[in-house]
Amino acid sequence: MSQLLPKDRSILEKGQMEFRPFGLDIDGRKIRDASGITVRANVEYLREVVSRARGEQAAAEAVEALARLLNQRIPDSAYHVTPQFLLNQWNSYSYEFVMFLAEFCIILSGDQQFQYHMGQDKLISPIIQALGRPFGVHRIYKMFPHFGQKYAKGSIHFESETITDRSAVLRMKFHEHVYQQFGPYRKSCSFHVCQSSKAALAAFPFLIYGLSPATITDRRCMAEGDEYCEWEFTWVPREPRPWGGAVAGAMVSALTATGAATVYPTLRWPQVLAISAFPGVTVWLANWVRLLSLSVRERDRMVQEQARFSDTRHEELREAYLVQEQAAVDLKRRIGQLTLLYQTGMMVSSTLDREALIHNALHAIKHNLHFDRVMISFFDAERKVAYDARLVGVPAEVAAFARSLETPTTDSSSIEGELLIEGRPILVQDITDVWDRLHPLSRKLAEVTHARSIVAVPLRVKGRVIGSLTVDRHQHHALNAEDLDVMMTVANQLAIALEHAAAYNEVEELNASLEEKVRMRTAELETANDKLQELNQLKSAFVSVVSHELRTPLTAIRSFVENMLDGMTGNLNDKQSTYLKRMLFNVDRLSRLIVDLLDLSRIEAGRMEIKLQPVDLADLVDDIVDGLRSLAAGKSISVEVRHQSVLPHVAADRDHITQVLTNLIGNAVKFTPPQGTVLVSTCVRDAEESVQISVADTGCGIAHDELPRVFDKFFRGAAISKDARGAGLGLAIAKSLVELNRGQIWVESVPGEGSTFSFTIPCQAPVRDD
Repeated sequence: MSQLLPKDRSILEKGQMEFRPFGLDIDGRKIRDASGITVRANVEYLREVVSRARGEQAAAEAVEALARLLNQRIPDSAYHVTPQFLLNQWNSYSYEFVMFLAEFCIILSGDQQFQYHMGQDKLISPIIQALGRPFGVHRIYKMFPHFGQKYAKGSIHFESETITDRSAVLRMKFHEHVYQQFGPYRKSCSFHVCQSSKAALAAFPFLIYGLSPATITDRRCMAEGDEYCEWEFTWVPREPRPWGGAVAGAMVSALTATGAATVYPTLRWPQVLAISAFPGVTVWLANWVRLLSLSVRERDRMVQEQARFSDTRHEELREAYLVQEQAAVDLKRRIGQLTLLYQTGMMVSSTLDREALIHNALHAIKHNLHFDRVMISFFDAERKVAYDARLVGVPAEVAAFARSLETPTTDSSSIEGELLIEGRPILVQDITDVWDRLHPLSRKLAEVTHARSIVAVPLRVKGRVIGSLTVDRHQHHALNAEDLDVMMTVANQLAIALEHAAAYNEVEELNASLEEKVRMRTAELETANDKLQELNQLKSAFVSVVSHELRTPLTAIRSFVENMLDGMTGNLNDKQSTYLKRMLFNVDRLSRLIVDLLDLSRIEAGRMEIKLQPVDLADLVDDIVDGLRSLAAGKSISVEVRHQSVLPHVAADRDHITQVLTNLIGNAVKFTPPQGTVLVSTCVRDAEESVQISVADTGCGIAHDELPRVFDKFFRGAAISKDARGAGLGLAIAKSLVELNRGQIWVESVPGEGSTFSFTIPCQAPVRDD
């Protein structure tokens, strides 16, 4: 902050601007807090101060720095300003913006009283000076509220109190929305406005009438916490003295009368008075004529000054109008360019039909950018030929002629070679300048189309040129670098779209071929699938038949072995007894395998019967565990049961659940080393909709890469010893039985620490749809 208010913090600590600097506020109201005249006065005075101190170059740099500092505080780049924008007095700004500008002017100028000096020298605009010239000083101060409202409409309230011909009491205060923009820096901002305003008001007598500036007496100030600023201005008026001529005339008359009485003592007093009145009246008339002439000259000067001011304002308005018209033209051009880019982007994403893409793109370019003609042609890099040109904006016969051309392109120094071989864009202001570098066929095409200005850009995809895009106009020097840049952007998008369309066409052709092959392969696979299903049915039937056929001799073998072990065939020695026990063990193992194969065959054939009935899982688990405790005790393994809550009955096939639990607990005992533990736990899940049973062991565990295959048929883990391995059907059958009972089964395992197999069974039976 400036040193004028050392107790207040700098406005710049506010950071970025919170309010829009100009245009419309967030509620759609026009921002008219401060006139552009105020901003222009600050910028011009900054330039003058820096120029006097450091030269014109430094002054220009200071104004550039001012715009740059302001833009750093404006969050939205759409509202960034330039020095030229700040000098436009027809703009309007928010007071927040003006306060930032005031602070930056103090910093860049090095003048801590910058606002006072600026208000004194620059803030009273020439229009106010010209309009106020016919009035007296006291009338100017009376009109102060009117002029204030004109240039700070809706943001500052002005009042004129006691006005005399030598003094004036004036007041100023802000509207509430301005204080919102000042935020916590209310005193600092008020101080800046107070300084510039009272300095400008004190300069009225000097700027308008050439008198000494008015003296200022501060009576109240918002920067000191008062509700408003109040000043008393006093000045010395300059008044015409028409009685001076009368006094001079009277003195001349008196001297004439005295002289006449002395020279002609015989004259009477009426005669003396008559003689002396003539020179007095002459002097008075001469003085009156002089004053009148001065007044006429002053009025003529005022008229001339106002005429010059009006001419100046007329030129400024005309320049502003011309700038506005040019801006409108540039805006239309930009809108056309953006529309074209948008349409090109839409065409890229909306169509893959090559012909439709070319047609729509050429017509969009011509319509939006108002070129006379637009042409696209393609380039065969192997044959070095430009071909298949599509031209819009010409009669049908000219378009047909252009499409029939095949222009050899082998010389990289020619226009065609520079464009298609070198891949460089071409801007030709007058085609006659490059006539010798054109191929004869291109010259012929230029003659029939009457092209003068040309822009041609390559269509490039993945580093290779596939063609060119050309636009032209009838007049020479009708295209510029901006047109070239736009066409480069359009060409890039169009080239990508054409590449996508070509790739799509290739994919379509491949797709058609693949569809035919897929149909043929599908027919073959359907035939093969029918054969596989037939073979699978035969396999299931074979397994079922073989299993049934094997059970009978196995039963006989078991009976014979048991009879021999019981001594029905005589006494057995130890070796014979050992062999028979091994035979009995393998008979049991083979019987279990046959049972598993039969179950698996029935499940795959869909012949596994399921009888849903209420089952008390807690009692069932306890019974199964009690039946397997002797098996676990033989391996020094403890089996524990833990019911976490009172279990509801489940709707399931009791035999299936028994088979699943027996398999899981048997596996846990089988793969748990001596002194290990098997824990069977139950709990309620999903708000008593199902019951979960888990069997955890402290065995070898399962490798992570084997977990997805645990429930596959005939799968046996690599970490399981050969002695403990089975046929690999138990878990597959368990999974099928759980799913038949509408449950789910899964496994969790940590290698070296053990595994936990869990499954769920629903509590309610399914609703039958009769």
